[in-house]
Amino acid sequence: MRRSGREILALFLLIASGVYGLGFWSLVTFDPDSAWTRYELLDESGRTARAAWHGSKAIALRLEDGLDGPETQNMQLIVAGAHDRAGDPDEAIRLYRAVLEGPMGEEMRPADEMAIVYRIADLHLTQGRVVEAASLAVRIVEAAGAGHVAHSRVPDAETALYTDYLDRLSTDLRGLLPPNDRRPPIAGETPDLLVAAENMTTLGAYYAARGTPPETAAGLLSTAYDLRASLLGIDHQDTIHSALLLGPVYERMGQVDKAVPLYLDAFHAQERTYGANHPVLSLYIRLLVSAYEEQGRMTEAEALNLHMRNIFSDAFGARRYAANQDRDRTADINRPVSEAFPLPASYKPDDLVAAGAEAIPLSKLPHLDEMKIRMASIDETTSMPASLSALLSQCEQPGEALSLRSGYRSYDTQAQLYRRAGPKGRVTPPGTSEHQLGLAADIDVNGRFMRASDRAYRCFEENAFRYGFILTYPQGNDYLGADDGFEPWHWRFVGPRTALLYREIGPLGKPQEFLAALPCYEERAMSGLFLSVEGRDVCLDTLASETTAQDDKAKGRGETG
Repeated sequence: MRRSGREILALFLLIASGVYGLGFWSLVTFDPDSAWTRYELLDESGRTARAAWHGSKAIALRLEDGLDGPETQNMQLIVAGAHDRAGDPDEAIRLYRAVLEGPMGEEMRPADEMAIVYRIADLHLTQGRVVEAASLAVRIVEAAGAGHVAHSRVPDAETALYTDYLDRLSTDLRGLLPPNDRRPPIAGETPDLLVAAENMTTLGAYYAARGTPPETAAGLLSTAYDLRASLLGIDHQDTIHSALLLGPVYERMGQVDKAVPLYLDAFHAQERTYGANHPVLSLYIRLLVSAYEEQGRMTEAEALNLHMRNIFSDAFGARRYAANQDRDRTADINRPVSEAFPLPASYKPDDLVAAGAEAIPLSKLPHLDEMKIRMASIDETTSMPASLSALLSQCEQPGEALSLRSGYRSYDTQAQLYRRAGPKGRVTPPGTSEHQLGLAADIDVNGRFMRASDRAYRCFEENAFRYGFILTYPQGNDYLGADDGFEPWHWRFVGPRTALLYREIGPLGKPQEFLAALPCYEERAMSGLFLSVEGRDVCLDTLASETTAQDDKAKGRGETG
């Protein structure tokens, strides 16, 4: 059968197009350069999903040919973004990870690295993978350090960027881990689950300290607590640590009824560990008393206060506050320092010593002024260096090396830091810093500021008062005029007797008010009047009245001119 010329031409064109198609397919399937060219053309035309497939193919071919250098790494980063935009999270995650784990990741600027870490974490959250996202978010927390503090080593711009990443992740975390019984169970092997609990503790403590909506912190910390309680038991110190972090978050949410069982379990756990009359229990008693008073359970609060009296009487003597306190106040050891009680620019203690020479580990060069603290001798055996060295030794935990980050700061140094901080409000004005007293110690854990999620912090919370230290900026304070005034690294030496008094009868979470009203508390303690009257703190009420009277007097002077 003879074919017409037109039919022969059509057949020829069909065969030619098939050959061309086969050749084109071979090129883009087996030739990396052709596959990459195809990726670029498709991406430019807006066909992102098809482009991403060709991009991954080009990368795979280059890797098969042993081409794993910077050019391939750059392709991985570009194509990861294409899969990200195309809605293919798993392939995007795989390629982003390849970039971080390759030579490009090793040489990448921290800000660029954290941008990729954030994208991976966000993609995991879109798939409901909270454990993986939390692990990555912790990397951002670690990179940020405490950059919101003016004397941080992290530049302000980077800190703002990292904080923004973490704030964005907060919303999705809050949705996936609600702080109630509707949280989905987390499955896995015990070691992996304990790592997950550790990461959620770190991340939850970060959000709790940030002052962001507490639901995010509550979801993370309650998940960590449940994991630790089920895997380690409620008597384990890590479970107790989670309870101490979670309880205050519940209180911020107005859910004191959820905080009380946590405090009770922690109290009884430490009671089983240390015995019924150990001073460590005082921390948990104070937390429970505050919660009971909030609930109006005054009888139970009073019973716990009495138990506190008995513990302290047994441990420290019935006449523990009978000694004269004038020597301490004259030496400025327990004087308040704040905007209401400023120090003159010329103030400099005359008993500064090099902390490194007193067996105190340092974070900075030993000759710097910040590596000095006061001797502040209370008696022949008690001084600030000896007390700090002993406290650091007791609280150093496996994997957590403690060191002094900042001690004494002059008025001029504080002024420089204050100017650098600008309007952020996280640095006290010159003349209002306890560092100028030489009695403040900022503590590092592994070279960065101590965090509430550190095990060493729980040890400080339980034991620092026995060595004469109190936490100046506790959770919920407004001393710094900032949303996140909590500084878990900043510990102030006031001497063992004053710190003991603060733990026993001082206003919980109000150390500066306590020091301002210290003579009143000392007088009541020496008179045996430990308990407040009808649930009110007489010394705080007196201080408030005196402050109001002074303000009114000052206003009157201003009006009369």
